[in-house]
Amino acid sequence: MKYFQNPVPFFSCIFALLAFSCQQEKKEDTPSFSLEIIDSIRVEYAGLLDLMDADPARKRVLLHDRQRGIILLTDFEGNHVLKLDKQGDDKGSYGGYLWSPARIKDNDHISLVSHMGFFEFDAEGKLASHRKFQEDVPFFGGRAAADSELMEHEGIFYQKGLVARGQYNKTQDEYYDQFQLLVKFDPEKGSAERIIHLEEESPFRTSGKAFEIPEMSPSFTILEDKLLVIAGTDPHLNVYDIKAPHRLLERKPIAYPDYNAGQGIERTRADPKSIAYDESAGRTHTLKVYKDYLLSSFSPGYDFADRERYLTIDNREDYSAFREAIADKYPPALFLMDHQGEGIQKLSLPESLDHRQFLVRDGYLWWLSRFNSEVEEDFVKIYKVEITEME
Repeated sequence: MKYFQNPVPFFSCIFALLAFSCQQEKKEDTPSFSLEIIDSIRVEYAGLLDLMDADPARKRVLLHDRQRGIILLTDFEGNHVLKLDKQGDDKGSYGGYLWSPARIKDNDHISLVSHMGFFEFDAEGKLASHRKFQEDVPFFGGRAAADSELMEHEGIFYQKGLVARGQYNKTQDEYYDQFQLLVKFDPEKGSAERIIHLEEESPFRTSGKAFEIPEMSPSFTILEDKLLVIAGTDPHLNVYDIKAPHRLLERKPIAYPDYNAGQGIERTRADPKSIAYDESAGRTHTLKVYKDYLLSSFSPGYDFADRERYLTIDNREDYSAFREAIADKYPPALFLMDHQGEGIQKLSLPESLDHRQFLVRDGYLWWLSRFNSEVEEDFVKIYKVEITEME
C-alpha cells in the first residue's frame, strides 16, 4: 500500500503528459504556409514606377511614374502599350494630382479619380468621359499606388480619405474625434463622402497623446458586405457594415508577433503645424483578402530601448549611426489571418518584393519589385506570387 500514499503527483504527471501530447498533436495539425514567386514581368523604364493595376485576363499591367505624372500600360512581356500623360490643366487632363491608382476596365479603358472628378480614357489615351464633383471636396492625401487601392462595391468606390489640415490640430481632442479614415465615391452622383472615424477605444482617442497622420493612416479591404479597416499603428481589425451609416460590427486585436505600437508624444511637445513621421512606431501597410485568408504587410516597430534612443537623436550624424546599428533588425513582414482576423502565420518578405505594393487578381498576388536604393536600375519587375500550404 505504500506505493499509493501520495497519488497526486502521479496523476499530475499523467495529466501533464496528456496535455503535452495534445499540444504536440495540435501543433502538428496546424498547417504551415510559404510564399512562392512563380513568374515575373520585367518592364524597362528609366524612372520610379508604382503599381496601379494588373489584369491577367487581358495580360496588362498599369504603372505610374509619380515624378513625371505618366501612366504606363504594358503587356505581360513588358512591352509599352500606352503612355498616358494627362497631368496638367489642358482640356482632357485630370489635373495635377491623382487620388488613387487608375484601373483597367473591361472595355480596355482606363478609369481614375482626381481632385477634378471622375475620368475615363479609351485604349488610345483619348478622354472618353469626365464627371466633375457636384460639390467642393477636401483635398485628400491619396497615393496612386497599390497600397491605396480604389475598391468597388455595387458601383460605389472606396479608398483612403485622409485630410491633413482642418479646424483642429493634433494637440486637441476634437482633432481625433473628427478624424476620418476613408472616403466613398459615387460616380453617378459625382459625390465624395468621408466615412469611418477613429474608434473611441483606439489609443488615438484614449491616450491623451499627439499622433502624426502617418500613424493613423488606414489599410482597408472589402470582404463580402463588410469594410475591414486597420488604423495605422493601432493593431486592431475593425469590421464595419459597408452600408451607411457603416456601423461597427466587431473590433478585434491582431496578434502581430513582437509588435510595438506607436506611443505618440505629449501634446505639449507636439508642433501643431508640422507633419512628422515616427519611424519607431509599428504599423500596418497593406491589407488584402486573398482566397480564404486576410493578408497584411506590417512593420513591427522598435523595442523600448531603441525607441528611447531614437527619440533622443537631434543631429544627422547620430541618426546615421543609429540607422546603421539597427539595420535589418526590424524588417517588414507579412501576416496571414483567417477571415475573422485570427492569426495563422507570420511570413518573411523576400528581398525582391516591395513591402507595401501588391494586389490580388484572379487568385494570385501581383507584387511590385522592391526599389533598389544602392544600384540605379532602369526597370521594374511585377511578380506573380502564390501562398501555398506546405506538406
